[in-house]
Amino acid sequence: FIGACKEPVMVVVTELLLGGSLRKYLLNMRPRCLDMQVAVSFALDIAQAMECLHSHGIIHRDLKP
Repeated sequence: FIGACKEPVMVVVTELLLGGSLRKYLLNMRPRCLDMQVAVSFALDIAQAMECLHSHGIIHRDLKP
């Protein structure tokens, strides 16, 4: 993602994920279980994104799939 700030507006541009949200993907998996390697990959991607946000002083509060 890319963030930009020009007073007084802040803009965050996110990458377009084709195929819908992670939430939709997980709901469509039911009743099957998510493969462990896929789950770990998702978790690592999310953790890296949060680390990047924090390193740039960006605060978030409601992280959901």
